Amino acid sequence: MFNIKKTKLKKYISCIIILCLIISLVGCKGKEASTKEKKLSIYVDIKDKHSLNIIKFLIDEYKKEQPKTNITVNNSMGTDTLKDISKGNAGDIMFISRNKMIELQGKGLLSDLSSYYDKNKINESYYNVINSYGRYSDKYYGLGIMPYTLEMFYNKEALKKINTKEPTNIKDGQDILGKLNKQSIKVPVILTEDIDINNAIASLMISNKKNIYNVDSIYNSSKEAYKDKKEFQSIFDNIQTLYKSGIVNKNTFEIGNENTIKRFVNGDIPMIVSISYYYKELNNKDIGLIEDYSSIASFKGNVPIIVNALLSVPINGENAEEVNEFIKFVFNEKTQKKLFQKGFITGNMKINEEAKDLGKSIAKHLKEGNENSIIFLYNIPEKFYVAISSKIEKILSGQYTGKEWTSIVDEVFKYK
Repeated sequence: MFNIKKTKLKKYISCIIILCLIISLVGCKGKEASTKEKKLSIYVDIKDKHSLNIIKFLIDEYKKEQPKTNITVNNSMGTDTLKDISKGNAGDIMFISRNKMIELQGKGLLSDLSSYYDKNKINESYYNVINSYGRYSDKYYGLGIMPYTLEMFYNKEALKKINTKEPTNIKDGQDILGKLNKQSIKVPVILTEDIDINNAIASLMISNKKNIYNVDSIYNSSKEAYKDKKEFQSIFDNIQTLYKSGIVNKNTFEIGNENTIKRFVNGDIPMIVSISYYYKELNNKDIGLIEDYSSIASFKGNVPIIVNALLSVPINGENAEEVNEFIKFVFNEKTQKKLFQKGFITGNMKINEEAKDLGKSIAKHLKEGNENSIIFLYNIPEKFYVAISSKIEKILSGQYTGKEWTSIVDEVFKYK
C-alpha cells in the first residue's frame, strides 16, 4: 500500500516538474518574442551605379544605427518586378524608377505615401522637383532619393587656350559648341546609365513653354493618345534648328566617364555635359557652369533634373513600423548632412544652404526646378527610348523630316 502511494507521489511530482518546465519554456519564448530582432526587407530595382552607390550608403548607415534590425536586400536582377510584388516577394521597401512607379501604381500595387510626406515634412524640406518625381495622379507613390542636375561645365583655363571667353548663359554655351565643332573638339557627356547621349540632348532641348510633364497622364495608353501629344515634335524641331546653325551635329558629343572628369579638371577638355553627382570632383577654382538657361527660346528656362531612384512601399508589404523608421532615417537632416559631407548636393534645401562655389549654383538650379524639370523619358514608357534616340541621331546626321514624333509613335505601336 505504501509502495503504491509512493509511486503515485512520484508521478505527481513528475507532472509538477513537467508543468513547471512547460511554463518556464513558454515564459522564455515570450521573453524571446519580446526581444526578437526587427526585420526589414528591401527590394532594389535600380541599375544605375550612381544611385546604387547612394542606396548602399544609406542602408549601411542605417545598419549602424539599427544593429538589432535584420535587414535583407534583394536585387531584382533576373526577375520580374511586377510578378515579385504581386506575389508579395518585393519586401517592405522598394527602390524603383519613376517609370516603374507609374507602372506599378497603375496596377494598384503601391501604397500612397502622403502620410510619410506629412510626418517627415518632405514638402517643406525638399525641393519641389523632388516631390514632383514622387507624385502621380495627385498622390505620392515615391520618395526621391537623390537629384542630379544635368549641367554644362567649362574649364576656364582650357577656354583661354582656344581664345574663348567664359559663358554667362546658354546662348554663350551654344556659341562655344559651334566653335568647338569647327575645331573638331568633342564634348564628353557623363550621364546616369539609364539615359544615352541623344536623349540627354533631347532633355536639354525641350522648351519650357511646352508642358511635357503631363504626358504621364496617358502612360501606357493608346497610339492615338500619344499621337495627340504634338508638343513632342518641338524636341526634334529645336535640335534641327541647332543642327542647321552649326551648333550640334553627330560629332559634337562623345561618351565620357570618371577618367574624363580628371582630364577635364586638368584642363585637357574645355567643356563637358555632366550630372551633378560628380560635384565633389568638379568643385575646382578653374571649373564653372552655365547658370542662366532662359536666354533663348530653344532651351528650357531651367536645367533638366534626374531622380532615377524612388523609395516606394508595396501595398502588400509588412513591418510597417520598420518602414517608418527607415524613411524617417533617410530623410532626416542628420542623414542628409552625411550625404552632403560626402560631396553630394542633396534634395534637402536647408542642408544645401552650406554649399559654396559650384555647389551653390547647382543648389540654385534645384531650387528653380519644378515638374517641367523632370527628364521627359521618365514620363513615357521605356519602349519609346530607343526610337527617340534613333530619330535624334538621324537629325544630327542631316535627316530631319518634321514628322519625327508621329513616326516614333507608329514604330512603337507597330506590333501592338
